[in-house]
Amino acid sequence: MESGDQKKEILITVDSGSDNMRLDRFVASEYGELSRTYIQKLITSGQVLVNNKQEKSSYCVADGDAVLLIVPEMTVPDIIPQDIPLDIVYEDEDILIINKPKGMVVHPAAGNYTGTLVNA
Repeated sequence: MESGDQKKEILITVDSGSDNMRLDRFVASEYGELSRTYIQKLITSGQVLVNNKQEKSSYCVADGDAVLLIVPEMTVPDIIPQDIPLDIVYEDEDILIINKPKGMVVHPAAGNYTGTLVNA
């Protein structure tokens, strides 16, 4: 996979309307481009700071807190083409029907970067 060093830093100041909200929910409500699960991973890895200090997802934000969100650049995985035989049931100009073998992963992801249907 390619790795990127670029990151986006977003500083959000908590106002009284968000006072006492969980940190993960607050960040998700303020920065809706990311899923709450991904935000929780960023919090755990120290990429969300409250007043320059690492907090847990369950931390309740307070009026005036400065929340710094550091979002790493999303990377596009290198898809390595592989000569994997496929059972093609039907093919025309518009569609392709494949009898996918049981257990074959469809697309590359953590732990499965090769041997997938997409690689084939």
